[in-house]
Amino acid sequence: MRILSLSTCRLDPLLGSGKTRLRWTQGLRNLGHTVDVAEPHEYEVLHWMRRAVRYRQALGACGFVKQKLRAGGYDLIEFFGGEFGLITWQLSRLKERPLIVAHTDGLELLASERERAYNPPRSSMAHAHSWYWKQTHERLSRAAFVYADAFVTGCELDREYVIEHIIFEPERTAVVEPGLDNEYLEIPFTGKKEHRVAYTGSWISRKGIDKVTTVMTELLTRDRQLRFDAYGTGGNREAVLASFPASVHDRIVVHGRLSNEQLAEAMARAKVFLFPSQYEGFGMALSEAMACGCAVVTTPTGFGAELRDGVEAFVCGFDDVEAMKRGVLRLLSDEQQRLSIARAGWERVRGLRWASNIRKLEATYEGWVAEWRQRDWKPERQYASTALR
Repeated sequence: MRILSLSTCRLDPLLGSGKTRLRWTQGLRNLGHTVDVAEPHEYEVLHWMRRAVRYRQALGACGFVKQKLRAGGYDLIEFFGGEFGLITWQLSRLKERPLIVAHTDGLELLASERERAYNPPRSSMAHAHSWYWKQTHERLSRAAFVYADAFVTGCELDREYVIEHIIFEPERTAVVEPGLDNEYLEIPFTGKKEHRVAYTGSWISRKGIDKVTTVMTELLTRDRQLRFDAYGTGGNREAVLASFPASVHDRIVVHGRLSNEQLAEAMARAKVFLFPSQYEGFGMALSEAMACGCAVVTTPTGFGAELRDGVEAFVCGFDDVEAMKRGVLRLLSDEQQRLSIARAGWERVRGLRWASNIRKLEATYEGWVAEWRQRDWKPERQYASTALR
């Protein structure tokens, strides 16, 4: 197959989305396919501007993709991100074109819905901004999915959303989970841990940092031996510490940028991983922590929604802070339960291997492309007529 892949984020192997997109594209190349991949600096227009990034990417992608199509034929165009609604709509109107796949590691439509739940507008200005966002950004995102031919995601929750909202037929959707890097899979399971709780992620509201600070402030205050590690925050120590009372600062460690090997070794020290995210397309940090033998307290989003509560993790409601506290406290105090959940979680992620999942993606794409070539494809969808209302 000849594949053109566009990403809305930098292809940085130390960034979650950047790493997964590199793994997919390089993996398909290793299987003998031609994959041309582009990141924002290659197609985004008006680089000197700091505002309207989504629109500048949307406009730039139109010219870039059309130029690439004129230069050579592709069997499939893979778009990572809701910024590609304009070019997806334009391509969908052509009779002779490649198959269009919306490949997401975070479904913008569901993410926006979740944001209105955990961060509802509380002022007239906020309501106005919410209305503007729905009429502009969300319409652009919706077009990126409605006018695509097929959909690939990393979790069942996203797949269920696009089916329930009649955006894709079930047979035009696929769940292909990302893999874990060897640095995590090579961590042996052990019950010997330090008295630590860990968190990995950007220090933003979507990651549930208000829940993190509430839970950990109480537990750190109660237990003077407990330590808290924050990874993946960009090393912004002051911003993290500002969320906690000064009395517990000496037992909080905010780590800078680490390699996979360094992060895996550090994570493996913690007994518990707290991850109360409000929305995840998958949640690589969660699966990586499980591979490191951490017992997990999380929420029903992304990969977390597929875990067995009380068996592979404690899965708490998005706003159930008390359940999160009880979960972390129980795992810290009940060694038998911690080992049971940590072991089940460790075994659950053994199957997250890049090689097998890349082959699954290859088989999915090859099947869809074969149907597309034979014109045995029924692209009409009930939702398309009302897609942008």
